[in-house]
Amino acid sequence: MTNRREFIKISLYGAGALATGSGGYGLLKNIAATPVASKLRVDLDRTPTYCEVCFWKCAGWVHKDEDGQIKKITGNDLDPNSN
Repeated sequence: MTNRREFIKISLYGAGALATGSGGYGLLKNIAATPVASKLRVDLDRTPTYCEVCFWKCAGWVHKDEDGQIKKITGNDLDPNSN
């Protein structure tokens, strides 16, 4: 069982961590908005596909780089079963 003093310490540590985390988020958001980050973007080709994990066979997209390597798979927004 914790006493009141320990509870206040833990609460202050949590508030400090929250404040530090939110400040870091703003910093990362500003860094990502710089023009340098846009130059690092890779052009990906998007190919339609479907998932075979369950019986719904949801529609999706496969994103491949210039070498044909799969980089990302996303669901199709037009398919009501695709999450």
